[in-house]
Amino acid sequence: MGKIIYRSLIILAAIVTIITFLVLTLLFYEISKSMADEIDLSTLFIMMIPVMISIMVLILVFVNILSSKLTTKILEPVHTATHKIESILTGEEVEMVSTYSELEPFIRTIQIQKEEIAMSISKIKESEKYRREFTANVTHELKTPLTSINGYAEMIASGITNEEENKKFSSVILKEGTRLLELIDQILDLSKVESQITESKESFEEVDIYEIAKDLVSRFEQRASSKNIDLGLSGKVSVINGNKGMIRDMLSNILDNAIKYNKADGKVRINILDSKNEAIISVIDTGMGIPIEDRDRIFERFYRVDKSRSKKITGTGIGLSIVKHIVEYHNGSIVLNSELNKGTDIEIHLPK
Repeated sequence: MGKIIYRSLIILAAIVTIITFLVLTLLFYEISKSMADEIDLSTLFIMMIPVMISIMVLILVFVNILSSKLTTKILEPVHTATHKIESILTGEEVEMVSTYSELEPFIRTIQIQKEEIAMSISKIKESEKYRREFTANVTHELKTPLTSINGYAEMIASGITNEEENKKFSSVILKEGTRLLELIDQILDLSKVESQITESKESFEEVDIYEIAKDLVSRFEQRASSKNIDLGLSGKVSVINGNKGMIRDMLSNILDNAIKYNKADGKVRINILDSKNEAIISVIDTGMGIPIEDRDRIFERFYRVDKSRSKKITGTGIGLSIVKHIVEYHNGSIVLNSELNKGTDIEIHLPK
């Protein structure tokens, strides 16, 4: 930039010098004509050469000073912009000061792209962290029932157990096998939900939440009756725009937990409320409740409330994680209220 300015000013100075020289030569010639001794034009031209050189030197000195000043002034905003960009790329805080208005969009674009890249890297790192945790949890959860199945199967196969023990061990193997299948099914469900939340919502349709709840109550009624749990539904039709399969999975997981962790002769109440802008689903049970220290983590994958309290109840710790993913996918929210040994109330708000 500085060289371009300098060259331009030199050319301009040369032109100005030549024009000045010609003007002065003609001026002196006209003056000499009016005087007694007229000077020949060629002679006058030669006499003016030192004057021209002096003027040229002065102009060059002036051009050099002016070029330096102009270059500094013109390039100052560019240097400022360059410093900004370097600061942005190194992660420093950048204060927006005035530069050329033409450069501001370019700087803002770089800053936005840098922030987007940083967010992408953060998401990748977070996903990698979740992937490692998920793999570790899955490995642990799969290994536990498989170890039991393998151990009891070896004892039966060795022939050192009697018939009564064989029945007992076979029952344990069946129980652990059922638990293993349940775990695999829920891992597949979670994987399916997580893959769907990255997809477009163009497949959304009108979903009647009350009808889904009514159908699920019929499905869970026999299981609730086996524990003498009173399962009831109230409310009215509430239609939202959503994924019908996901909404069904969400309610199914909540009901499954409400019955599984309830006490004998307990109650489960589902209430569907309809407002202008949202549907509100409330599932209240009279189960064991959730301790305060566990409530913030209850929707994490594989997280289970104190296993010493629920060790007799088979569970994977994935159900509520699926619920959370589905609610967030529908831009909804969850409110959890629970009292230890008295029950839990899960309230879900889904916008229409």
